[in-house]
Amino acid sequence: MEELFRFLLLRPAGAVEQSDINTLTPSFAAAGIPREAAVRNARAFLDQKAHATTVGTLQYSKAALAVVAALRRACRPASEVSSVVSAVTGKTAAKLVAEQAFIEECDLLADSLVAYKLLSNSSGADAAGLAEAAQGYDAIRSAAAGNERVCLRPLSLPDFPATASAGLEQVNTAGGSQGVDVKATVWAITRLDAALTALSAMSAQDFDEAPPIHAEAARSEVRTPADQGGGGGQGNASWMLSEKAAAALPPDVSAVLAERGLNAHVLPLASVINALQTVRIEHQSIVEVQKIPVAILQNRFGNAIANIAPSTYVGLPNGALPLGHGSVRPTGIGDLLLVKQHILRYEGGELAHVENILKSEHLSRETRRLERTETTVLQETETTKEETRDTQTTDRFSLKRETTDTIKEDNSLKAGVAVDAKYGPFVEVKANADFSTSTSSESSTQQAAEFSRDVVDRSTSKLVERVLERRTTTTITEFEEKYSHGFDNTSGAGHISGFYQWIDKVLQAQVYNYGKRLLMDITLPEPGTNYILSQTNASAAAQPISQPPPFTLRVDQITEANYPIWAKLYDATGLDPPPPLTKIFSKSIDALLPQDPHETSKSDAIPLDPGYSARYASFTYDYWKFSDARWGLMIGSSHMEVIASPSTHINLAGETDSLPIAWETHQVEVFSGTIEVFCDRTSVALAAWQSKVHAAITQAYLAKQQAYQEALAQVSAAAESVVAGRNPAFNSRLIAMELRKQCLTLVTGQQFDGFGALELSAEGYAQPNLGRTEAQMPYVRFFEQAFEWDHIVYFFYPYFWGWKPGWKNRMLLDDVDPDFGDFLRAGAARVVFPVRPGFEAAVVHYLDTGEIWSGGPPPDITGSLYVPIIQEIQQASGAPGSELPVGDPWEVRLPTTLVRLRPHDDLPEWQKNGETWQPLN
Repeated sequence: MEELFRFLLLRPAGAVEQSDINTLTPSFAAAGIPREAAVRNARAFLDQKAHATTVGTLQYSKAALAVVAALRRACRPASEVSSVVSAVTGKTAAKLVAEQAFIEECDLLADSLVAYKLLSNSSGADAAGLAEAAQGYDAIRSAAAGNERVCLRPLSLPDFPATASAGLEQVNTAGGSQGVDVKATVWAITRLDAALTALSAMSAQDFDEAPPIHAEAARSEVRTPADQGGGGGQGNASWMLSEKAAAALPPDVSAVLAERGLNAHVLPLASVINALQTVRIEHQSIVEVQKIPVAILQNRFGNAIANIAPSTYVGLPNGALPLGHGSVRPTGIGDLLLVKQHILRYEGGELAHVENILKSEHLSRETRRLERTETTVLQETETTKEETRDTQTTDRFSLKRETTDTIKEDNSLKAGVAVDAKYGPFVEVKANADFSTSTSSESSTQQAAEFSRDVVDRSTSKLVERVLERRTTTTITEFEEKYSHGFDNTSGAGHISGFYQWIDKVLQAQVYNYGKRLLMDITLPEPGTNYILSQTNASAAAQPISQPPPFTLRVDQITEANYPIWAKLYDATGLDPPPPLTKIFSKSIDALLPQDPHETSKSDAIPLDPGYSARYASFTYDYWKFSDARWGLMIGSSHMEVIASPSTHINLAGETDSLPIAWETHQVEVFSGTIEVFCDRTSVALAAWQSKVHAAITQAYLAKQQAYQEALAQVSAAAESVVAGRNPAFNSRLIAMELRKQCLTLVTGQQFDGFGALELSAEGYAQPNLGRTEAQMPYVRFFEQAFEWDHIVYFFYPYFWGWKPGWKNRMLLDDVDPDFGDFLRAGAARVVFPVRPGFEAAVVHYLDTGEIWSGGPPPDITGSLYVPIIQEIQQASGAPGSELPVGDPWEVRLPTTLVRLRPHDDLPEWQKNGETWQPLN
């Protein structure tokens, strides 16, 4: 026969007078001291090697054990006990008790047994035998005291109150999360945030001021003293903090920079901030990975769906091995009565439905279910930027012409004779005649050209840059299911009536008595909830299907650290990187002013990217000036006298979109400069990026989810079974297993977080971790052996004892197996389960101390609260060891959700047969 259900006849244990208990008083620990101190004293006592290990080492143990054997069945007169003592030792009980050796052995037994009990271990010692001998020594003293009747008194411990912190240290210091030191990582992020905050609060005066590039010098051209000029300039320190400002940083910030090899006096501030932000994102990613659920791989195992990912089966425990115990205490003593059953037959029950089809009628029903999901996302961004530059150059020429005519005539006539007489060897005479005429005429044309050049620069800047982005995503999910059912009586000879009848299951039950047990009685909340939750993913699957974890982040929860993780999880692509924390924008200015008074004025603007605000400005410049020169520069709302009061950096007022600039000069012949603007990212830029990334990841998740639903629907349709529900025997085992888990949770006061003794090898095989296995398996073995889980008795209470918002779902749960339907709907369950015979002392020891007895048979020593229970269990040890039938068997009728179509057109009838009603047709 199969077991149908169990019930127990419960009653509290009978009260015991304090005089009927033998409270052991050890010499190393007085009653009332903290249990922690008593444990230390007990360990020191056992280390002295002066404790008793076996009864064979005791001089009077034979007499004591003989007395125990005589008193085991019932109490005896003192004279009979004294006769037993005399027969073994040759001495009366009174004389024996007076001997010093007897007194010392009594004290030794008390010290040894209490020490074993406090340490929960008697390895190498026969604690159970010593406890039995201690009862015999106590009975001999009772007989010597002149009591009329002598009984075996149960042994009890003195009161050692537990300290509040006992056992908490190991639990609180249990290891981290999957090998990652999350606390250390979070602390590192906190330090990085402090450093970023401090660096973001620097002022323009904290930057290095560079010395002039070159000193004022005279121009090479020759000029009047009034026009004597010179040149000078300033160099930019590239956004480096001054030595004084870097030294004034808080010690924690300096430590963070030193750990990363960053020196704000040597590196630009933007580089330092971006380097710290990169490290912060790396640390934050470590934390975020712990929060991201993994995709669930599912496969069919028989009729169930289960995860196949190795990480869902093997991993590190989330806590230490449990210490302490719950608040559950034994209920009392009871006779364990089990009702066993066997199916006799199935019978037709009440009518479930009547279908009528008239003569010549055709009846058809068609059901169509359509689910449609459509998602449209439109994102449009438009920015227009237009920049026009116009340079006009005009050359002017002026031509002057000059003409000169000159006429000149010269006439000259000359006649004569010249004689040059030389006396001497020769005589020479010269004669000549001269006549000349000169006429001169000159005509010239002179041309002079004058050249001048006019240059006009005209610059127009207008923000017309157009960036248009449209993203439209339409996701349509359709699921259509058609069900058609019809009747055709168009050619029938008459009307037709179909009777649908519920099917009842008829069982034969018999009560069996299993004897007395120490019983635990526990009430559990909503016992079927864990099974219901586990079934949310248990849809039919013929092959592994990856179910994406839900994307639950809000837009403002997207960060630089977690968005790559979510994007990888859902295969999202084309995501823009986050905007950097800082950006630098620049603009150059210059002018050549050769004509006196060498002055100009102009206004302009430096365009800034949307989502950035100006914090500092830096000005690098060079110029040639005259003695009374002036150069004023306006950047945003700040003003700088470049020549009179030069400065490299200035603070800005957080301007956005564009930064206006203007300048005016006087007696400056030529100048050039570069303005750099240091900008911070605003929340607007971050929010715009978050919105864009969130939309992309959401679409990727919806695509993943849609693919999963389609695959699941296909597999479910292929794996449909014509058999509804599961075998009731399987359901019964599942219920017992779930109740057993919850009962152990309440008994032990833990949630099984400290278990997990397997680890993955380098090749990917699951193998036992030797250390964790050695620590955990004795704990498992004790709780599996100490209770008779196969004799668990339970009763389900209605749904309204559960969480009220869940009523609307829980009350409608049902199953073909009515018992399993009660389990699913239950708002609470009462569970009673017995302690396995022989484990009463070990269980009571655990409930009293929170410690597992780990060596040798435990002695029957307990606190006074449980003495009556142990005593009654001992007295009932002679109860039969096998079950005995109680009374006559009877039939049990259980309704089911199964329906049959009656083979006849007549209505069902029943008649009474003895005490039961049976169907006639």
